[in-house]
Amino acid sequence: MKNNRQNFIDLIIHLLDLEEQIENTKIHMTSNEYFTLYRAFQIIDEHNTNQITPEAISKLISKPAEQCTLLIEYYSEFKDNKLSFANFMNLCLPRSKPQLRAQLTQKLQKTIGSPEEQELIKEHLSILIANEIHFLQQIKKYPIEIEGLLGYPFKQKDLNQLVSDFGYKINTEAIWKRLDFDQNGVVTYEDMKKLFRECEQGMNENEEAKDKSRNKNTKLGWINNKVCPYHSKSIQNFYEFEKQKTNRQNEWKQIRSFLYLIKEHSQIYLQIDQLLEKLNKYDTLRLFELLSINDRLEFQYLQKKIQEIVGQEFLLDYSDVEQLMNFFGGHSYEEFKHSLECSRVLERKQPINMNVLKMLFIKLILLLQLSRYLKQQYKKKALIQNKDLLNEFGEFSQSNILLMARKAKVELSLEEVNGFFKGQEVLEVRNVMSFLK
Repeated sequence: MKNNRQNFIDLIIHLLDLEEQIENTKIHMTSNEYFTLYRAFQIIDEHNTNQITPEAISKLISKPAEQCTLLIEYYSEFKDNKLSFANFMNLCLPRSKPQLRAQLTQKLQKTIGSPEEQELIKEHLSILIANEIHFLQQIKKYPIEIEGLLGYPFKQKDLNQLVSDFGYKINTEAIWKRLDFDQNGVVTYEDMKKLFRECEQGMNENEEAKDKSRNKNTKLGWINNKVCPYHSKSIQNFYEFEKQKTNRQNEWKQIRSFLYLIKEHSQIYLQIDQLLEKLNKYDTLRLFELLSINDRLEFQYLQKKIQEIVGQEFLLDYSDVEQLMNFFGGHSYEEFKHSLECSRVLERKQPINMNVLKMLFIKLILLLQLSRYLKQQYKKKALIQNKDLLNEFGEFSQSNILLMARKAKVELSLEEVNGFFKGQEVLEVRNVMSFLK
Protein backbone atom coordinates (compact mmCIF):
# COMPACT_ATOMS: atom_id res chain seq x y z
CA MET A 1 0.00 0.00 0.00
CA LYS A 2 2.90 2.33 0.74
CA ASN A 3 4.26 1.78 -2.78
CA ASN A 4 0.82 2.47 -4.23
CA ARG A 5 0.53 5.69 -2.24
CA GLN A 6 4.02 6.69 -3.38
CA ASN A 7 2.96 6.04 -6.99
CA PHE A 8 -0.14 8.17 -6.44
CA ILE A 9 1.90 11.09 -5.06
CA ASP A 10 4.49 10.76 -7.84
CA LEU A 11 1.68 10.92 -10.41
CA ILE A 12 0.22 14.04 -8.77
CA ILE A 13 3.63 15.74 -8.86
CA HIS A 14 4.02 14.70 -12.50
CA LEU A 15 0.61 16.12 -13.50
CA LEU A 16 0.58 19.27 -11.39
CA ASP A 17 2.13 21.60 -14.00
CA LEU A 18 -0.13 20.24 -16.73
CA GLU A 19 -3.24 20.76 -14.58
CA GLU A 20 -2.19 24.35 -13.86
CA GLN A 21 -1.63 24.90 -17.60
CA ILE A 22 -5.13 23.56 -18.36
CA GLU A 23 -6.72 25.79 -15.73
CA ASN A 24 -4.85 28.87 -17.00
CA THR A 25 -6.01 28.10 -20.56
CA LYS A 26 -9.61 27.90 -19.34
CA ILE A 27 -9.31 31.22 -17.50
CA HIS A 28 -7.68 32.94 -20.44
CA MET A 29 -10.21 31.60 -22.96
CA THR A 30 -13.35 32.30 -20.95
CA SER A 31 -12.23 35.76 -19.78
CA ASN A 32 -12.31 37.15 -23.32
CA GLU A 33 -15.34 39.32 -24.01
CA TYR A 34 -16.13 37.48 -27.28
CA PHE A 35 -16.30 34.07 -25.59
CA THR A 36 -19.62 32.41 -24.81
CA LEU A 37 -20.22 28.74 -24.07
CA TYR A 38 -22.80 28.55 -26.86
CA ARG A 39 -20.37 29.89 -29.46
CA ALA A 40 -17.69 27.44 -28.35
CA PHE A 41 -20.14 24.51 -28.45
CA GLN A 42 -21.34 25.44 -31.95
CA ILE A 43 -17.77 25.52 -33.26
CA ILE A 44 -17.41 21.78 -32.51
CA ASP A 45 -21.06 20.83 -33.12
CA GLU A 46 -21.03 21.99 -36.74
CA HIS A 47 -24.18 20.04 -37.68
CA ASN A 48 -26.32 21.37 -34.78
CA THR A 49 -26.95 17.92 -33.28
CA ASN A 50 -26.78 19.30 -29.71
CA GLN A 51 -24.07 16.79 -28.89
CA ILE A 52 -20.35 16.39 -29.47
CA THR A 53 -18.87 13.15 -30.80
CA PRO A 54 -15.26 11.87 -30.81
CA GLU A 55 -15.17 12.47 -34.57
CA ALA A 56 -16.12 16.14 -34.12
CA ILE A 57 -13.34 16.64 -31.55
CA SER A 58 -10.92 14.74 -33.77
CA LYS A 59 -11.62 17.16 -36.61
CA LEU A 60 -10.96 20.13 -34.32
CA ILE A 61 -7.62 19.01 -32.88
CA SER A 62 -6.37 16.69 -35.67
CA LYS A 63 -5.92 13.70 -33.38
CA PRO A 64 -7.35 10.16 -33.70
CA ALA A 65 -10.97 9.72 -32.58
CA GLU A 66 -9.84 6.94 -30.20
CA GLN A 67 -7.90 9.50 -28.15
CA CYS A 68 -10.89 11.86 -28.12
CA THR A 69 -13.05 9.09 -26.66
CA LEU A 70 -10.99 9.37 -23.43
CA LEU A 71 -12.20 12.95 -22.99
CA ILE A 72 -15.84 12.06 -23.61
CA GLU A 73 -15.74 9.08 -21.25
CA TYR A 74 -14.39 11.33 -18.50
CA TYR A 75 -16.84 14.22 -18.84
CA SER A 76 -20.01 12.36 -19.86
CA GLU A 77 -22.23 10.76 -17.21
CA PHE A 78 -23.69 8.36 -19.79
CA LYS A 79 -21.87 5.68 -21.76
CA ASP A 80 -23.17 6.92 -25.12
CA ASN A 81 -19.85 8.29 -26.42
CA LYS A 82 -21.26 11.83 -26.69
CA LEU A 83 -20.91 15.11 -24.81
CA SER A 84 -24.00 17.14 -24.00
CA PHE A 85 -23.95 20.92 -23.61
CA ALA A 86 -23.90 20.50 -19.80
CA ASN A 87 -20.87 18.18 -20.08
CA PHE A 88 -19.18 20.70 -22.37
CA MET A 89 -19.72 23.49 -19.82
CA ASN A 90 -17.91 21.38 -17.24
CA LEU A 91 -15.02 20.94 -19.66
CA CYS A 92 -14.64 24.67 -20.38
CA LEU A 93 -15.44 26.39 -17.08
CA PRO A 94 -12.42 27.17 -14.85
CA ARG A 95 -12.60 25.36 -11.54
CA SER A 96 -10.72 28.00 -9.54
CA LYS A 97 -12.93 30.99 -10.50
CA PRO A 98 -16.50 30.50 -9.16
CA GLN A 99 -17.46 34.10 -9.99
CA LEU A 100 -16.34 33.70 -13.60
CA ARG A 101 -18.21 30.38 -13.80
CA ALA A 102 -21.37 32.11 -12.63
CA GLN A 103 -20.97 34.92 -15.18
CA LEU A 104 -20.43 32.49 -18.04
CA THR A 105 -23.46 30.35 -17.24
CA GLN A 106 -25.59 33.50 -17.44
CA LYS A 107 -23.89 34.60 -20.68
CA LEU A 108 -25.51 32.14 -23.07
CA GLN A 109 -26.23 34.41 -26.03
CA LYS A 110 -27.12 32.25 -29.01
CA THR A 111 -25.08 34.22 -31.52
CA ILE A 112 -22.26 32.68 -33.52
CA GLY A 113 -20.07 35.80 -33.66
CA SER A 114 -17.72 37.03 -36.39
CA PRO A 115 -15.37 34.64 -38.26
CA GLU A 116 -12.38 36.21 -36.46
CA GLU A 117 -13.98 35.63 -33.04
CA GLN A 118 -14.88 32.05 -33.96
CA GLU A 119 -11.29 31.41 -35.07
CA LEU A 120 -9.89 32.71 -31.76
CA ILE A 121 -12.28 30.55 -29.73
CA LYS A 122 -11.38 27.58 -31.94
CA GLU A 123 -7.66 28.01 -31.24
CA HIS A 124 -8.19 28.23 -27.48
CA LEU A 125 -10.46 25.18 -27.56
CA SER A 126 -7.92 23.18 -29.59
CA ILE A 127 -5.17 23.76 -27.04
CA LEU A 128 -7.46 23.16 -24.05
CA ILE A 129 -8.83 19.88 -25.41
CA ALA A 130 -5.42 18.63 -26.56
CA ASN A 131 -4.01 19.25 -23.07
CA GLU A 132 -7.02 17.59 -21.43
CA ILE A 133 -6.55 14.48 -23.56
CA HIS A 134 -2.82 14.43 -22.77
CA PHE A 135 -3.67 14.65 -19.04
CA LEU A 136 -6.08 11.71 -19.28
CA GLN A 137 -3.56 9.70 -21.32
CA GLN A 138 -1.03 10.13 -18.51
CA ILE A 139 -3.60 8.88 -16.00
CA LYS A 140 -4.26 5.86 -18.18
CA LYS A 141 -0.54 5.25 -18.66
CA TYR A 142 0.09 5.08 -14.89
CA PRO A 143 -2.93 3.28 -13.35
CA ILE A 144 -3.45 3.60 -9.59
CA GLU A 145 -5.08 1.06 -7.28
CA ILE A 146 -7.58 3.36 -5.54
CA GLU A 147 -9.08 0.74 -3.22
CA GLY A 148 -7.81 1.61 0.28
CA LEU A 149 -5.61 4.42 -1.01
CA LEU A 150 -7.14 6.84 1.49
CA GLY A 151 -10.09 6.80 3.85
CA TYR A 152 -13.12 7.78 1.73
CA PRO A 153 -14.49 10.38 1.61
CA PHE A 154 -11.41 12.55 2.21
CA LYS A 155 -10.81 16.31 2.26
CA GLN A 156 -8.03 18.47 0.87
CA LYS A 157 -6.28 18.54 4.26
CA ASP A 158 -6.04 14.73 4.10
CA LEU A 159 -4.42 14.95 0.66
CA ASN A 160 -2.02 17.63 1.94
CA GLN A 161 -1.08 15.39 4.87
CA LEU A 162 -0.35 12.46 2.56
CA VAL A 163 1.82 14.67 0.33
CA SER A 164 3.64 15.96 3.42
CA ASP A 165 4.20 12.41 4.71
CA PHE A 166 6.24 11.68 1.59
CA GLY A 167 8.38 14.78 2.11
CA TYR A 168 6.88 17.10 -0.54
CA LYS A 169 5.95 20.73 -0.08
CA ILE A 170 3.61 21.66 -2.93
CA ASN A 171 0.37 23.53 -3.45
CA THR A 172 -2.27 20.89 -4.19
CA GLU A 173 -5.05 23.39 -5.00
CA ALA A 174 -5.10 22.76 -8.78
CA ILE A 175 -5.06 18.97 -8.56
CA TRP A 176 -7.61 19.01 -5.73
CA LYS A 177 -10.08 20.86 -7.95
CA ARG A 178 -9.68 18.03 -10.46
CA LEU A 179 -10.18 15.27 -7.88
CA ASP A 180 -13.23 16.98 -6.37
CA PHE A 181 -15.18 16.56 -9.61
CA ASP A 182 -18.54 17.83 -8.30
CA GLN A 183 -16.90 20.61 -6.23
CA ASN A 184 -18.60 19.63 -2.95
CA GLY A 185 -15.48 19.84 -0.77
CA VAL A 186 -14.87 16.09 -0.41
CA VAL A 187 -13.57 13.34 -2.71
CA THR A 188 -15.48 10.07 -2.66
CA TYR A 189 -14.50 6.66 -3.99
CA GLU A 190 -16.73 7.32 -7.02
CA ASP A 191 -14.91 10.61 -7.72
CA MET A 192 -11.59 8.76 -7.74
CA LYS A 193 -12.98 5.94 -9.81
CA LYS A 194 -14.07 8.44 -12.47
CA LEU A 195 -10.52 9.71 -12.93
CA PHE A 196 -8.22 6.80 -12.14
CA ARG A 197 -8.25 3.41 -13.76
CA GLU A 198 -7.69 0.60 -11.30
CA CYS A 199 -4.72 -1.67 -12.06
CA GLU A 200 -5.58 -4.37 -14.55
CA GLN A 201 -4.07 -7.86 -14.66
CA GLY A 202 -2.98 -7.51 -18.30
CA MET A 203 -3.62 -5.94 -21.67
CA ASN A 204 -6.73 -6.74 -23.62
CA GLU A 205 -5.71 -9.64 -25.88
CA ASN A 206 -7.34 -8.16 -28.97
CA GLU A 207 -5.56 -4.83 -28.49
CA GLU A 208 -2.27 -6.62 -27.95
CA ALA A 209 -2.75 -8.59 -31.17
CA LYS A 210 -3.53 -5.37 -33.03
CA ASP A 211 -0.36 -3.76 -31.70
CA LYS A 212 1.76 -6.70 -32.78
CA SER A 213 0.15 -6.76 -36.21
CA ARG A 214 0.60 -3.03 -36.61
CA ASN A 215 4.31 -3.22 -35.72
CA LYS A 216 4.82 -6.26 -37.96
CA ASN A 217 3.25 -4.68 -41.03
CA THR A 218 5.01 -1.32 -40.89
CA LYS A 219 5.75 -0.38 -44.49
CA LEU A 220 9.35 0.71 -44.06
CA GLY A 221 11.25 -1.78 -46.19
CA TRP A 222 14.72 -0.46 -45.42
CA ILE A 223 14.07 -1.04 -41.70
CA ASN A 224 12.63 -4.55 -42.09
CA ASN A 225 15.52 -5.50 -44.38
CA LYS A 226 18.02 -3.82 -42.05
CA VAL A 227 19.27 -1.70 -44.96
CA CYS A 228 19.27 2.08 -44.63
CA PRO A 229 20.00 4.45 -47.54
CA TYR A 230 21.76 6.92 -45.23
CA HIS A 231 24.49 6.83 -42.60
CA SER A 232 25.30 3.12 -42.18
CA LYS A 233 27.78 4.03 -39.44
CA SER A 234 25.04 5.74 -37.45
CA ILE A 235 22.82 2.68 -37.79
CA GLN A 236 25.61 0.46 -36.47
CA ASN A 237 25.81 2.77 -33.45
CA PHE A 238 22.08 2.34 -33.04
CA TYR A 239 22.26 -1.47 -33.00
CA GLU A 240 25.13 -1.36 -30.49
CA PHE A 241 22.97 0.89 -28.33
CA GLU A 242 19.95 -1.41 -28.78
CA LYS A 243 21.94 -4.48 -27.63
CA GLN A 244 22.37 -2.83 -24.24
CA LYS A 245 18.66 -2.02 -24.01
CA THR A 246 17.92 -4.16 -20.96
CA ASN A 247 20.66 -2.42 -18.97
CA ARG A 248 19.65 1.05 -20.04
CA GLN A 249 15.92 1.31 -19.38
CA ASN A 250 16.17 4.90 -18.20
CA GLU A 251 17.74 5.97 -21.49
CA TRP A 252 14.91 4.30 -23.40
CA LYS A 253 12.35 6.22 -21.36
CA GLN A 254 14.21 9.36 -22.43
CA ILE A 255 14.17 8.30 -26.08
CA ARG A 256 10.42 7.69 -26.01
CA SER A 257 9.87 11.08 -24.40
CA PHE A 258 12.00 12.69 -27.11
CA LEU A 259 10.12 10.88 -29.89
CA TYR A 260 6.77 12.06 -28.51
CA LEU A 261 8.20 15.59 -28.46
CA ILE A 262 9.00 15.26 -32.17
CA LYS A 263 5.51 13.89 -32.86
CA GLU A 264 3.80 16.81 -31.11
CA HIS A 265 6.03 19.41 -32.76
CA SER A 266 5.38 18.07 -36.24
CA GLN A 267 1.73 19.04 -35.67
CA ILE A 268 2.71 22.44 -34.27
CA TYR A 269 4.94 23.13 -37.31
CA LEU A 270 2.12 22.15 -39.64
CA GLN A 271 -0.26 24.62 -37.96
CA ILE A 272 2.40 27.37 -38.01
CA ASP A 273 2.96 26.78 -41.74
CA GLN A 274 -0.80 27.15 -42.34
CA LEU A 275 -0.76 30.35 -40.28
CA LEU A 276 2.19 31.74 -42.26
CA GLU A 277 0.25 31.16 -45.48
CA LYS A 278 -2.32 33.64 -44.18
CA LEU A 279 0.36 36.10 -43.05
CA ASN A 280 1.90 35.93 -46.53
CA LYS A 281 -1.24 37.53 -47.94
CA TYR A 282 0.19 40.78 -46.56
CA ASP A 283 3.25 42.68 -47.68
CA THR A 284 6.18 41.44 -45.56
CA LEU A 285 7.91 44.83 -45.58
CA ARG A 286 4.73 46.52 -44.29
CA LEU A 287 4.51 43.97 -41.49
CA PHE A 288 8.15 44.57 -40.58
CA GLU A 289 7.64 48.34 -40.56
CA LEU A 290 4.63 47.87 -38.29
CA LEU A 291 6.64 45.88 -35.72
CA SER A 292 10.08 47.51 -35.97
CA ILE A 293 11.74 50.73 -34.91
CA ASN A 294 14.74 52.25 -36.72
CA ASP A 295 14.63 49.33 -39.18
CA ARG A 296 15.22 46.81 -36.38
CA LEU A 297 13.11 44.49 -34.25
CA GLU A 298 13.72 45.57 -30.65
CA PHE A 299 12.41 43.57 -27.70
CA GLN A 300 10.53 46.29 -25.80
CA TYR A 301 9.11 47.93 -28.92
CA LEU A 302 8.00 44.56 -30.31
CA GLN A 303 6.28 43.77 -27.01
CA LYS A 304 4.46 47.11 -27.12
CA LYS A 305 3.32 46.71 -30.76
CA ILE A 306 2.20 43.08 -30.40
CA GLN A 307 0.29 43.98 -27.23
CA GLU A 308 -1.48 46.78 -29.13
CA ILE A 309 -2.42 44.33 -31.89
CA VAL A 310 -3.73 41.48 -29.69
CA GLY A 311 -5.42 43.77 -27.14
CA GLN A 312 -5.21 44.02 -23.38
CA GLU A 313 -7.39 40.94 -22.83
CA PHE A 314 -4.45 38.81 -24.10
CA LEU A 315 -1.58 39.88 -21.86
CA LEU A 316 1.93 38.97 -23.03
CA ASP A 317 4.69 37.96 -20.64
CA TYR A 318 8.47 38.07 -21.10
CA SER A 319 8.64 34.47 -22.38
CA ASP A 320 6.02 35.13 -25.08
CA VAL A 321 7.99 38.07 -26.51
CA GLU A 322 11.28 36.20 -26.21
CA GLN A 323 9.81 33.32 -28.24
CA LEU A 324 8.53 35.74 -30.87
CA MET A 325 11.98 37.30 -31.16
CA ASN A 326 13.49 33.84 -31.62
CA PHE A 327 10.79 32.93 -34.12
CA PHE A 328 11.50 36.04 -36.22
CA GLY A 329 15.15 34.99 -36.28
CA GLY A 330 16.82 38.23 -35.28
CA HIS A 331 16.60 42.00 -35.68
CA SER A 332 16.89 42.63 -39.43
CA TYR A 333 14.30 42.67 -42.19
CA GLU A 334 16.02 39.83 -44.07
CA GLU A 335 15.82 37.58 -40.99
CA PHE A 336 12.19 38.57 -40.45
CA LYS A 337 11.36 37.86 -44.11
CA HIS A 338 13.07 34.46 -43.94
CA SER A 339 11.11 33.51 -40.77
CA LEU A 340 7.78 34.05 -42.58
CA GLU A 341 8.60 31.73 -45.47
CA CYS A 342 6.14 28.85 -45.85
CA SER A 343 5.27 26.04 -48.27
CA ARG A 344 2.80 28.17 -50.26
CA VAL A 345 3.32 31.83 -51.07
CA LEU A 346 0.69 34.10 -52.60
CA GLU A 347 1.99 36.60 -55.13
CA ARG A 348 -0.87 39.09 -54.74
CA LYS A 349 -0.55 41.07 -51.52
CA GLN A 350 -3.53 42.50 -49.62
CA PRO A 351 -3.79 45.53 -47.31
CA ILE A 352 -3.20 44.58 -43.67
CA ASN A 353 -6.45 43.75 -41.87
CA MET A 354 -5.80 44.44 -38.16
CA ASN A 355 -8.64 42.18 -36.95
CA VAL A 356 -7.29 39.23 -38.91
CA LEU A 357 -3.72 40.11 -37.87
CA LYS A 358 -4.84 40.06 -34.23
CA MET A 359 -6.25 36.56 -34.66
CA LEU A 360 -3.11 35.32 -36.45
CA PHE A 361 -0.71 36.68 -33.82
CA ILE A 362 -2.77 35.24 -30.95
CA LYS A 363 -2.74 31.86 -32.68
CA LEU A 364 1.03 32.08 -33.24
CA ILE A 365 1.64 32.99 -29.59
CA LEU A 366 -0.56 30.11 -28.40
CA LEU A 367 1.32 27.64 -30.61
CA LEU A 368 4.67 28.92 -29.33
CA GLN A 369 3.36 28.64 -25.75
CA LEU A 370 2.39 25.03 -26.40
CA SER A 371 5.85 24.34 -27.84
CA ARG A 372 7.47 25.90 -24.77
CA TYR A 373 5.31 23.86 -22.42
CA LEU A 374 6.10 20.59 -24.24
CA LYS A 375 9.84 21.28 -24.06
CA GLN A 376 9.58 22.07 -20.34
CA GLN A 377 7.81 18.76 -19.76
CA TYR A 378 10.49 16.98 -21.79
CA LYS A 379 13.27 18.53 -19.71
CA LYS A 380 11.57 17.46 -16.49
CA LYS A 381 11.46 13.88 -17.77
CA ALA A 382 15.04 13.98 -19.07
CA LEU A 383 17.00 11.14 -17.47
CA ILE A 384 20.25 11.56 -19.43
CA GLN A 385 21.98 14.53 -21.02
CA ASN A 386 20.39 15.51 -24.34
CA LYS A 387 23.75 15.74 -26.10
CA ASP A 388 24.70 12.25 -24.95
CA LEU A 389 21.45 10.91 -26.36
CA LEU A 390 21.95 12.53 -29.76
CA ASN A 391 25.61 11.54 -30.03
CA GLU A 392 24.67 7.87 -29.54
CA PHE A 393 23.27 7.89 -33.06
CA GLY A 394 25.91 9.85 -34.95
CA GLU A 395 24.23 12.14 -37.47
CA PHE A 396 20.66 13.09 -36.63
CA SER A 397 18.76 11.80 -39.66
CA GLN A 398 15.16 10.97 -40.52
CA SER A 399 16.09 7.33 -40.99
CA ASN A 400 17.62 7.10 -37.51
CA ILE A 401 14.55 8.71 -35.95
CA LEU A 402 12.29 6.15 -37.66
CA LEU A 403 14.56 3.37 -36.40
CA MET A 404 14.40 4.74 -32.87
CA ALA A 405 10.61 4.94 -33.04
CA ARG A 406 10.30 1.36 -34.30
CA LYS A 407 12.58 -0.05 -31.60
CA ALA A 408 11.01 2.10 -28.87
CA LYS A 409 7.49 1.07 -30.05
CA VAL A 410 6.38 4.66 -30.62
CA GLU A 411 3.97 5.24 -33.51
CA LEU A 412 5.72 7.91 -35.54
CA SER A 413 4.92 8.22 -39.24
CA LEU A 414 7.26 9.26 -42.04
CA GLU A 415 5.03 12.31 -42.64
CA GLU A 416 5.41 13.41 -38.99
CA VAL A 417 9.20 13.03 -39.15
CA ASN A 418 9.25 14.98 -42.43
CA GLY A 419 7.22 17.71 -40.71
CA PHE A 420 9.74 17.97 -37.87
CA PHE A 421 12.76 17.95 -40.21
CA LYS A 422 10.99 20.45 -42.52
CA GLY A 423 12.00 18.57 -45.64
CA GLN A 424 15.66 18.02 -44.68
CA GLU A 425 17.07 14.50 -44.47
CA VAL A 426 19.64 15.34 -41.79
CA LEU A 427 19.82 17.92 -38.98
CA GLU A 428 23.05 18.89 -37.27
CA VAL A 429 23.18 17.94 -33.59
CA ARG A 430 23.77 21.60 -32.64
CA ASN A 431 20.48 22.53 -34.36
CA VAL A 432 18.61 19.85 -32.39
CA MET A 433 20.24 21.08 -29.17
CA SER A 434 19.13 24.61 -30.03
CA PHE A 435 15.55 23.35 -30.57
CA LEU A 436 15.55 21.71 -27.12
CA LYS A 437 16.50 24.93 -25.30
